[in-house]
Amino acid sequence: MGAPAAAVPGLLHGLDGYYGGFFVLTVMPLALPPLLGRFPKVFAQACVVIALALVSWSVIGAVIAMYVFLPSAALLLLAAAAGPRRAALAQGRIQQ
Repeated sequence: MGAPAAAVPGLLHGLDGYYGGFFVLTVMPLALPPLLGRFPKVFAQACVVIALALVSWSVIGAVIAMYVFLPSAALLLLAAAAGPRRAALAQGRIQQ
């Protein structure tokens, strides 16, 4: 999934500063959605909840450059709309 990969530059940007711990704690929840690929509804809900929390945290933490995580939030919302079930349907692994 692209959201954790999109967060890596932001994490590397923030690690060298005084607030590096906040950047690490911000990236940690991004590891959850890829683990939920077997459960499409839970996957979509987790993506939306984490994306909304990430957007609000990015706005609140804009002073310490947390806005670098906004692309990850956008990718999470797109992943929730696409979902793992649609990819499996497109490949013919699941029949409706």
